[in-house]
Amino acid sequence: MITTGLLYGLRYLHYKGLLKQTAGYYDKYNTAFLKKNDFNVLFLGSSRAEMHYDTKLFDSLTGLNSFNLSLAGANPQIAFAALKTYLQKSTAPKYLIYEVDYHYLKYKSDQIKEFNNYFPYLSEPELRAQFSKVDARIDHFYYNPYYSFPFTGLKNLSTSLHGWLNIPNQIDSLYYKGYFKESLRPSLVFKHVTPYQTFFNISDRAYLDSIIIICKQNKTQITLVSSPIFAGGKVDLKNKDQIISQLHNIAKRNNIPFYDLSSLTFCNNRKLFIDHYHLNYLGATKFTTYFCSLFNNKIATISLK
Repeated sequence: MITTGLLYGLRYLHYKGLLKQTAGYYDKYNTAFLKKNDFNVLFLGSSRAEMHYDTKLFDSLTGLNSFNLSLAGANPQIAFAALKTYLQKSTAPKYLIYEVDYHYLKYKSDQIKEFNNYFPYLSEPELRAQFSKVDARIDHFYYNPYYSFPFTGLKNLSTSLHGWLNIPNQIDSLYYKGYFKESLRPSLVFKHVTPYQTFFNISDRAYLDSIIIICKQNKTQITLVSSPIFAGGKVDLKNKDQIISQLHNIAKRNNIPFYDLSSLTFCNNRKLFIDHYHLNYLGATKFTTYFCSLFNNKIATISLK
């Protein structure tokens, strides 16, 4: 009994240290899941969206107030969970930009990437309910410290200690309103790949529909976008044209725009990528500038600054 009480106490102190973070990815989670927000624009998707849409640059070029809600490894189901949890406390944005990772849609994950990072937020009923649909262990992580502690990891414990001591982590300064500035990893080098075919699995298709529906219910203007992929995806995908055509059809049926920006003119420049699917900060700057022009002129139809 005493051991159990101590374990609950230690877990409380651990989570408290994480929630004290005022920068980095825990500050992002604190903002997304615990705070009341009134952002005009949300970016939603996986690590590609997290690293491609520079919120600081976007705000300066549009005059709007944006936040990057994207989560590493997020398929449409995880993205839906993040959005639905965000909307429990925050005002619905006027615009939502959803990054469609068309190369990744055939995979249905039964695990949440870096799931231990979300442990302090499982007290939020909506997040816990949505994540439980992906990973059946979520309730056990929430209720049972004997179960959650072995999955915590030294990195997570170290981050909590940094929170208590108010000492920033190495990458904290690279986050700004949810955007992650990738300046640590080297540029892309040649890598042999075997081209493959992709398709929409049933679950991802259904959750994309759910994201569109929740936006319409909240009068949020949703835009589907596929951002740059090295060589425009042609190196990796055999059936890119087919999947892009399918996405155009989905957008048309829902009366929403879809922009395939995966093969812009600079997509052959290895210095702008860290791998075939992720831009570095130089690439993100180039892409965000391009996207802001499109946003101002076609999505929001406001004058360029």
